[in-house]
Amino acid sequence: MRHSILHVAAAALCLAATSTYAAWHVDSSQSTISFVTAKAGAPGVGGIEEVQTFKQVGGSVGDDGKLRFDVDLASVETNIPLRNDRLKDLLFKVADYPQAVFTGAVDVHRFDALRVGANADIELTGQLTLSGQSKPLSANLRVVKLASNALLVGTRTPIVVNLKDYGLQDGVEALRSLMNLNVLTSSAPVSFSVVLRSGN
Repeated sequence: MRHSILHVAAAALCLAATSTYAAWHVDSSQSTISFVTAKAGAPGVGGIEEVQTFKQVGGSVGDDGKLRFDVDLASVETNIPLRNDRLKDLLFKVADYPQAVFTGAVDVHRFDALRVGANADIELTGQLTLSGQSKPLSANLRVVKLASNALLVGTRTPIVVNLKDYGLQDGVEALRSLMNLNVLTSSAPVSFSVVLRSGN
């Protein structure tokens, strides 16, 4: 009887552990996320748009469909080291807020049912947490089944993030003043291409 109870307890623990495993996880080496900034140096001068990237992204989709996608803000890359440091220190304040995190939920069975080479479009709504502030955020995405254990998830249209919504306007103004710009926009279109792989 005692052995039976132990077996049941062990099985329950294994089941509980299994349910916490990620059904899919982000392959950071194959994933990219970028955002576009716009600035103008003087009144009447045409604006300049530049593409910036983050080099470190991560996250997972659990077998219950709950997802977490995180961006290491200290990995921002503008191709100018001094500007990288200014963004990290003045805008993102990475010492206090090292990550931007998006959370939501999807139907993982829909991923599993896709044939290799097939794709599906989804509309995802969740919460973006940035600089300690959380706001609802929606994205139009395309999911492509690359292989039985690999998915490519990308934005169909850019996601516009308004930094004012996350209390970052002072950081934008500090950057604008420091760089002696007439205009530095506080909203940025964000795009990403993320590879998810199945397994624990």
